[in-house]
Amino acid sequence: MSQEKLNFQRSLTRFGTILALIVISAGFAVAVPGFAGGENIMNILRQIALLAVISEGFTMCLIVGELDLAFPHIASLSGALVAGLIFGGMHPLAAVLISLAVGIAFGLAAGLLVTKIGIPSLITTLATGIIAGGMVYMYTKGVSFYGQMPPSFLALGRGNVGPVPSLIFIMFAVVAAAQVMISCTRTGKYMQATGANPAASRLAGINIDRCKIFALSLSGLAAAFTGILLTSRLGSANPEGASGFMMDAFAAALLGMTVLSVGRANPFGTFVGALMIGVINNGMTLAGAPYYTQDIVKGLIILLSVTITSLQAKKMARH
Repeated sequence: MSQEKLNFQRSLTRFGTILALIVISAGFAVAVPGFAGGENIMNILRQIALLAVISEGFTMCLIVGELDLAFPHIASLSGALVAGLIFGGMHPLAAVLISLAVGIAFGLAAGLLVTKIGIPSLITTLATGIIAGGMVYMYTKGVSFYGQMPPSFLALGRGNVGPVPSLIFIMFAVVAAAQVMISCTRTGKYMQATGANPAASRLAGINIDRCKIFALSLSGLAAAFTGILLTSRLGSANPEGASGFMMDAFAAALLGMTVLSVGRANPFGTFVGALMIGVINNGMTLAGAPYYTQDIVKGLIILLSVTITSLQAKKMARH
């Protein structure tokens, strides 16, 4: 195989999903009136903001070779908790900090169970997620929280910085911080090494237990932050408020594993995956497609993107 063809295949492997996103967006722009307008683009970014934030936490777990099934339940619990505390008269900042601490505590507990006792993360986070789900119903008695919230808290989810919604700035800040941490810090390098080869990393002196605990704690923090932002956005809290994030977060992170480094989770790739999901949902909604067809098309596009990239990666490995 010529060097030029090899370089082209490498580029296609790394950037194929981004190319697919561009093609899909161009198709919607041509076929769906109003899709390419500035207002709708801003709307898409606002719609994916919460998904991107919670998916970045899940991505941290994938990077170290672990799974987290608890994050939607932690998000629902923290979202309900911050609402209950604010309605109870607590200062919004204190309520936010306590709710964030609850998310970190769940992630930390899961990390300790995984590393110190040896329970697989799939089982551990399934259990902690069930616990968090039970706690949110215990706290809310199964009813939604409604009431008047302070403007300073509502500004998180509803405010604007100039013409741009604050959620978009928050999303980009989280994605950028996650990417810089993974790509440019020693901790990020250690996390990548832990996920790639735990045995070799341990022999190299890397504390892989610490990396895994840190990753699961970050996932809990991201989940709690998402729940808080969701409550701020809606001005209310529901016991099942964040349950819908599970599948889309999985899809965003898995799509992200086809971007830049094939087969390896990365924060920027996860953002691209979330954007892909947002574009598909928005475009098909504007086109008047039934909601169930959106899931079908989204699933097919995910399968197609992953299949093409995986085939390219295998072809590259043979050369």
